[in-house]
Amino acid sequence: MTTSTLKIADRFARDTAKHEMTVLHDKGLYRHLRFRAPTTSEYWFELVTWPGSLAMRGDVGEGYVFTRLSDMFEFFRRDGITPHYWAEKLGGGRESVKTYSEDLVRQLVVERFVEDARENGGVPAGTGKVLRARVLDEDLSDEQHARNLLEDFYHRGYEFADDVWEWDFRDYDWAFLWACHAIVWGIAQYDAERQNTAVASALEVVA
Repeated sequence: MTTSTLKIADRFARDTAKHEMTVLHDKGLYRHLRFRAPTTSEYWFELVTWPGSLAMRGDVGEGYVFTRLSDMFEFFRRDGITPHYWAEKLGGGRESVKTYSEDLVRQLVVERFVEDARENGGVPAGTGKVLRARVLDEDLSDEQHARNLLEDFYHRGYEFADDVWEWDFRDYDWAFLWACHAIVWGIAQYDAERQNTAVASALEVVA
């Protein structure tokens, strides 16, 4: 998991700090929930379910439709947020929600360097410093440029293997990760309201 992936949870919490839920429809597996702040339309989103599917749409991303279980709320209540598995349930598959990530480039380079330093016979003295200057501190926003830097890197006999071109530098798009958090959070709000309603009804009966 990359640093950018880990940051999404914090960003989602900030973006939705004042969001409130409006239940537009709630009948069995047919639900339509809207989440937005009272005074702004920024970062609003909706969850819509019907048997076998859940759609998330709103102010982030282009909308996502997941298909798996008859009750998709049940599907998303399991095992926390798992983008890799959830992306498989999109019509376009996981590749449809991935994009080039320079954070991932840096992560993979550091991981390979550490592995070589610890397990593959070590690396020449000073390699880490040179690697930072020639690669990690460079602008890696362009994938072609990043790959060229890695292919050309050489220091006292140390270089990256020829399979650099096979490294996958695509990570999940931030909007998709945001949507994953939105789904889990939105379902939690729905569950909490239903629980509160059930408790209130029970108290009325007792009274």
